[in-house]
Amino acid sequence: MNKHVASVIKIIRKTNKLTQAELAELLDVTPGHIGSLEQGKSNPSYKIMLIMMDIFNMDANIFFGKTNQDAVAINANTIQFIQGLLSEVDENIIEFKRAFEQISAEDTGINDNIDNQ
Repeated sequence: MNKHVASVIKIIRKTNKLTQAELAELLDVTPGHIGSLEQGKSNPSYKIMLIMMDIFNMDANIFFGKTNQDAVAINANTIQFIQGLLSEVDENIIEFKRAFEQISAEDTGINDNIDNQ
């Protein structure tokens, strides 16, 4: 139960404007596990530390007390990648909405024709 590691994880999460749930999803753990890590109730596995170092483009030394402000900043490429994914999702939602509205309009027209006969 290392309080330094706990505070590092919390600082990294908050610096990158992530909720515990969002960080948990990136690390493939539960939000409760992130809470335990941030409270110092449990220590991160090496796997979690390696994933965090990769995602946030940081040096391992940050976990061991040697900090560097640049090590906490999220990698710009990661931000661009996530924004691209969100943009694709938004476009798919818009296309689905248009298709649904078109189908609904066609169904209404069919029902109107049946009612008028």
